[in-house]
Amino acid sequence: RRLEARGELRGGRFVAGMSGEQFALPEAIAMLREARRAPPGETLVCVSAADPLNLVGIAVPGGRIPALAGNRVLWRDGMPIAALVAGEIRWLEAQDPAQARIAEDALIRRSAASALRA
Repeated sequence: RRLEARGELRGGRFVAGMSGEQFALPEAIAMLREARRAPPGETLVCVSAADPLNLVGIAVPGGRIPALAGNRVLWRDGMPIAALVAGEIRWLEAQDPAQARIAEDALIRRSAASALRA
């Protein structure tokens, strides 16, 4: 609250569906608005389930993915689409066959398609 009073942070409700007051740097607000207006892309991001960004079941809908180093969560445009849990793929969102193949490659670290960014 002190940082907000000094103008270093802004308080509010920036992300829909998240409860409680949220705080962000002033420049982050413009970035959030830009992301909201951007058309959906095909950028995939694979994160270890042990990473603090594993918010599946906490901040986003779905069952929790155990925070173990061998487990992974695959995100597309800020939404989790699949997870690798104990060597098996769990689909969190329906995929067409071509997208499913790219997602599987990303999760099990085969030679990934150009849609995957490290």
